[in-house]
Amino acid sequence: MWTAETVFVCALTLLGRTPQSFPTVEFVDKAPTGVSALAAAYTRHEDGHIVLITSASAFATVQRAKDRCRDRDALREVAGLLAHEEWHVRHGVDEEGAYDAQLVALLFTGAEQNGPLYNKVLKAKLLVTAAQKRDAHTTKLARQTPVETSRRGFDSR
Repeated sequence: MWTAETVFVCALTLLGRTPQSFPTVEFVDKAPTGVSALAAAYTRHEDGHIVLITSASAFATVQRAKDRCRDRDALREVAGLLAHEEWHVRHGVDEEGAYDAQLVALLFTGAEQNGPLYNKVLKAKLLVTAAQKRDAHTTKLARQTPVETSRRGFDSR
């Protein structure tokens, strides 16, 4: 079984990167309270660290691989997660940009644009960004005063 650090270096190598050129990365076995149970990685915004969840499917697959750095599909997925989380560290919480960075990383590492991994990430992007837009709209409506709300019904635009 390969170490978490080995998996990380293999994924960075696939991206053409080195650990020195990348934000600090930590490893945990499972998502802590407050992080989605479906997450494979997340960013700690308070210190800019990326956290990889080693029990996530792709990460665990690379760790269990017979040959070091050989499971290209799982490595691409881990590399894409790293690109996604690095985008958050450098640019903030917007998911659309982070997913775009992840999709570009997948293509860079050889994933097929019509392949299952690319489409899985694209589908996740569409679901997450649609939810973000709904939440932003709901928040905007909640902030309106009663006068703004009543005027809205008479808006002629």
